[in-house]
Amino acid sequence: MDYMLDREAMAVGEVIFDGCQEQPVDLNISLPDYCPDIQRILKCQIYPRIVSRSISGDRLMLEGSYVVKVFYLDPAGTRLRFCDSSDTFSAEIALKQEADNAQVDAFSRVEYINCRATSPRRLDVHGAFSVCAKVVAQGKSEFVSNIEGDDVEQLKDTISVNNLVAASQQQFTVDEILELGGGKPPADSIMRSDAFAVLQDFKITSGKLMIKGEVCVKFLYSAADETNAPDVTEYTIPFSQMLDCDNVTEDCLCDVKLGVTGVEAQIKNDYSGDKTFFDTQVRLTVNAHAYRGAEVTVVRDAYSRSYDLKIESKQRTIENLSELVGDTLVHQSTLNVEDNAVTKVIDIWNEMSSASAEVRDGNIVFSGKYSLCVLALDGDEKPFYFERLLDFEHTHACESGGGDLKCDAQVGVGGISFRIVGGGIETKTELRLTAEIHSRYAVQSIAAVTADEEKPVVRDNRAALCIYYADAGENLWNIAREYRTSMDTIKRENGIEGTVMENRGMLLIPM
Repeated sequence: MDYMLDREAMAVGEVIFDGCQEQPVDLNISLPDYCPDIQRILKCQIYPRIVSRSISGDRLMLEGSYVVKVFYLDPAGTRLRFCDSSDTFSAEIALKQEADNAQVDAFSRVEYINCRATSPRRLDVHGAFSVCAKVVAQGKSEFVSNIEGDDVEQLKDTISVNNLVAASQQQFTVDEILELGGGKPPADSIMRSDAFAVLQDFKITSGKLMIKGEVCVKFLYSAADETNAPDVTEYTIPFSQMLDCDNVTEDCLCDVKLGVTGVEAQIKNDYSGDKTFFDTQVRLTVNAHAYRGAEVTVVRDAYSRSYDLKIESKQRTIENLSELVGDTLVHQSTLNVEDNAVTKVIDIWNEMSSASAEVRDGNIVFSGKYSLCVLALDGDEKPFYFERLLDFEHTHACESGGGDLKCDAQVGVGGISFRIVGGGIETKTELRLTAEIHSRYAVQSIAAVTADEEKPVVRDNRAALCIYYADAGENLWNIAREYRTSMDTIKRENGIEGTVMENRGMLLIPM
């Protein structure tokens, strides 16, 4: 005899790809006519960016471009110069299944780069970067929540979960014409640009997310008058954007992440002909996930008072988002230079950052690394370059309690301030730390139940009650199962409220 099984569904995300694909970079760069010869290379780096991502069937397509930028000294060894070269790339990644409704989190990272001058006007560049992606397909996992049958006793658990009910991924552009501040020399060319985005607030209304934030943009530019050294200018651009996010409501727990995927800028003249404006476009990607709390009932065990049961069970690990954490750390460090004394900092920036986190003694402990790249002048007023990889650690209170907790941590580098001290540099770096805290627990659940009608339960009807001597800590469910009676009936007969015997003693078992 088969029983009717009621089932409840829980939204789950299945990771169908989490990895990287390497892209080679092999270039021979000839300097443009307007660039002076190379005396010495100071810095060479690849700057890749992913501009589009799409899924077709079981293939993930990533499209983008990269720039190889080289800072070098002119023949006199006194002025900082630069040149760059760009190209496009595409990557096709095989997924383990078709997933047209999947969410894609993609980023790039530099693996290595070798750069040498084969002549005063030619550069040989070999390197590689990786495009990395995590693809999560949205689906549902079903649990048996009830077995229809008057003769069946059931042991149930109620699990609190945050179901994913909405997801949105969108790219948009923040456009602004930025003016050089007073006292800044007019610009000739942009040597380096970068930006980071800060989410300040979001609101939920009618199935949409309204996000507000700001983009912080920095340019290192060469001055139109070559007697002036390269200069740095920084701007903050506010923005707001509306996202379609069907099914999101105000009771949802929302995880919203912003990322800068590219900065484009052109120098424009003012009314007098001076180049004092930057026509700027910053491309942003926003990923939003909305979770709603729910309770799922799971039948862990069952038996029949009338027949032997054939039960199929499954062991499942449930991973539930329980907390979103955000914090800011101002990390201080001293950068010492052995061979040179720093007299002026031309520019300082970050190119690499990574973080991990774990729950320890009721706290979330973040740890990781980030780089600081420095262009500076030495005691002879000559440009030089150095970089440092710095470690950090930070502790944040954790509100999630108990169980097996997993932390997915990220770090973003914000503003960097500095001052020159004794030939070195003291820095303060804003690290924006975030973490998703997942609680993980194993659940033994019933998947199928069949009664063996050829094996009915044989009962001794000569007595209405049976006496059983239980040990302290013994589970009433196991006792009831042994005697093929109801656990609730045992509790009522003996005036017990809990499900475990607190002390050793006699129990009356209704038959």
